[in-house]
Amino acid sequence: MKVKYIILLFYLFFSSCGSFTELRKVNYEFENINYTIKVPKGYEWFEYSTIEENMVQLMYSDSSCIYLGSPDMTPNKTNIKSVNDSIYSLRFQNSFLAEDVNKSLGFKLITIRPDTLDIAGQDSVGLLWRDVIIRDICVGYKNVKKSNKLLFDNAINSLR
Repeated sequence: MKVKYIILLFYLFFSSCGSFTELRKVNYEFENINYTIKVPKGYEWFEYSTIEENMVQLMYSDSSCIYLGSPDMTPNKTNIKSVNDSIYSLRFQNSFLAEDVNKSLGFKLITIRPDTLDIAGQDSVGLLWRDVIIRDICVGYKNVKKSNKLLFDNAINSLR
């Protein structure tokens, strides 16, 4: 009798973990460029947009999410701010304005944000987050348990 319960528990455990281990290829068009990313199955798709910015969030039942879209719409804004003010300023920098200021001064006063900026950390309740800007698109995750970090990192790294 106990063996049946143990087998049932193993089955429930591994079947509940299976939704995160199965991947799905997702396509997202952003600023007339088609991006592909491989993400864990089992998400709900949410899109947000303003006149100039767009963002898609793939929300999971455990509150974790993967997002991609306009750099200024990141759901990790509070987490990035908690790292420190200079990282926050660099992350949300208006690169065109900073370049104009440097040009008008005749020397490099303001550090220009690189084409790729990868910031990661842990929030106040111990969940992980990551925010990556690659040229003009932002991709990242938030509310991820430590046990799922590699899976979500691989998803972010799969962006093409």
